[in-house]
Amino acid sequence: MRKWSAYQQPKMKYWSSKVLYKGKTFDSSKERDRYIYLQHLESKGSISQLHTQVSFEIIPATKKTVQVQLKTKVRYDEKVLEQNAEYTCDFIYKEGDKYVCEEFKSEQTAKLADYVLRRKLMIRKIYAHNAKCRGQWIFREVVYRMRGATTIENK
Repeated sequence: MRKWSAYQQPKMKYWSSKVLYKGKTFDSSKERDRYIYLQHLESKGSISQLHTQVSFEIIPATKKTVQVQLKTKVRYDEKVLEQNAEYTCDFIYKEGDKYVCEEFKSEQTAKLADYVLRRKLMIRKIYAHNAKCRGQWIFREVVYRMRGATTIENK
């Protein structure tokens, strides 16, 4: 097994390193600190039902029905042309009577094209859900800087 020195460590995606806390893996130490803060709010009763890394399907898979000829009969199978796309939210919790899907990102990560596109698709999914179910979900993005955090909320 190869050992890495401090200068040879492989670079992680989005310039951070994974952190393990109480059996849960977080993408950064700042995200872990946010989880500890949300746990504190949960213990005070401000929020409830705190979950981490919950996935949502934002684009369904594209499938095609194909005909397969067997010896004595014909069978119809579904063939997947394109896999589905999922959005994994950092935190989900209930705040009052609304559910909050919260993302905790650095300033640099919040500007990446891949994240921006997935965020837009997730917000669109939440709007569609709220239109059908009388508005029960909120998307909250917490962008942290070196000196603090800024909260951007889409209702």
